[in-house]
Amino acid sequence: MKWLQLVLFTFLLASCDNSVQRQKLVNQSDVTIDKHTYYKHYSGTIAGQPVVLHMSSNNGALSGSYYYVKQGKLIGIYLAKDTTIANGYTVSEQAASREDERDASWKIQLKDNAITGKWISADGKQTYDIDLKEEYPAGSYRLAIWSKEDSVRYRDDKPEPVATIYYKLLRAGSGMKNEDAQMLEKLIMHELGADSMNAITVEDCVSKQIENYAKWYKGILDGEPDSMLGESWNNYYSGVAMDVIINDNDWLVMELSGSEYTGGAHGNYGVSYMNVDMQQKRVWGIEDVMIVDSNKLNLLLEQEARRYFAMTAAEKIEERLLTDKILPNGNICITPRGINFVYNPYEIASYADGIIRLFIPFGQIKDLLKPEFMKRMGMN
Repeated sequence: MKWLQLVLFTFLLASCDNSVQRQKLVNQSDVTIDKHTYYKHYSGTIAGQPVVLHMSSNNGALSGSYYYVKQGKLIGIYLAKDTTIANGYTVSEQAASREDERDASWKIQLKDNAITGKWISADGKQTYDIDLKEEYPAGSYRLAIWSKEDSVRYRDDKPEPVATIYYKLLRAGSGMKNEDAQMLEKLIMHELGADSMNAITVEDCVSKQIENYAKWYKGILDGEPDSMLGESWNNYYSGVAMDVIINDNDWLVMELSGSEYTGGAHGNYGVSYMNVDMQQKRVWGIEDVMIVDSNKLNLLLEQEARRYFAMTAAEKIEERLLTDKILPNGNICITPRGINFVYNPYEIASYADGIIRLFIPFGQIKDLLKPEFMKRMGMN
């Protein structure tokens, strides 16, 4: 439940603590899916180099991430409709470092389960072909997305103040084996805090959490003077989302994000990861993957942080960040070629710096990796 705790969702979890010993996992056919909300796996090339892209539609809003197969470093993308061409989109890439002023972009068409177009460098001087198609090779899984949005008015006779609650959860897709579908469903239930609750489905747990959130929200505002109820800071928000990061070679790595606004200058948010080995039916944590207590790892993380923040060798870490050391925090994302060490706002940097992802290739930490993990990754 770490990812929910990052954004203080204790009030959500409380509704599911009813000490029931048995859970029933739903079948894929029982899950109602919105056709405008989906996940797709694409493979192909950019600039002639093999890439894998994971994209999701959240009621028509498209986003995702991709990586070059030879490199393995994740690159986030955000898509916006381009009305100048049929089925056209412009795509913004996530900046390679915090100090980048411009990002690479795409001009593409999405048609017949294919993505074609151009990749354009940040300075506009380089352009390469994009050629991708939707496919699910052996070791990847068809997944679906289930979403739910609700709102809670403090007073039924007034539109505000109001709290909005949103869920976007990954579910088993068509063709997934029953044992794999049940494993995924069980993991989702666990991440929702439903290991012991009076609920037999994900949907039931979400309904109970929304009910509990409504009681909590109304209780918070009960002491607010009527003259202040109309202020914008009384409009709360709580969101939970799951996205695919890796879905290949029987690895299903999911990003779990939570966000909330409960008044004040700004909201709070954070992410964590589930590194699910569908082959061995287990979740890998940092202690399973590598030797963590290592000066070498600390040094590599500092070097990558300096690159990310464009720091000079003369600058001290504490002059730019909120810490004088970059230590592993256990929040890792396993990729085919390395590990992303991920830090949420205020962990090592300011809120304005956002989420920090420090990528370390396996080649740099091979002597720290545990034999069982190396065998699973085919590195022995």
